[in-house]
Amino acid sequence: MIEGILEGSPDAVGVAVIRLDCGCRKMAAINSQGEPASKIIMYRDNALSICELCQDDQGSFSRVIRQFISWKKPEPDHATQQMITRKVLGS
Repeated sequence: MIEGILEGSPDAVGVAVIRLDCGCRKMAAINSQGEPASKIIMYRDNALSICELCQDDQGSFSRVIRQFISWKKPEPDHATQQMITRKVLGS
């Protein structure tokens, strides 16, 4: 899924991945300024659609269990990664 998002987003340097306690995920490509480079994609592994809870609250931040950025090769330098991570995921 990450490779597909990167392929469809030529300006992307990575993909932000947010995993929720229900098993759904929110993902979006990000550019070198930490701005969105794609639409947010929500999905659930091996399911036809996201869960009912996510349909109601669009994947509330209060249910986040893990968040990270999957960087495209070659990865941005460390300072740029830190800036993007703070901007996209917070501190």
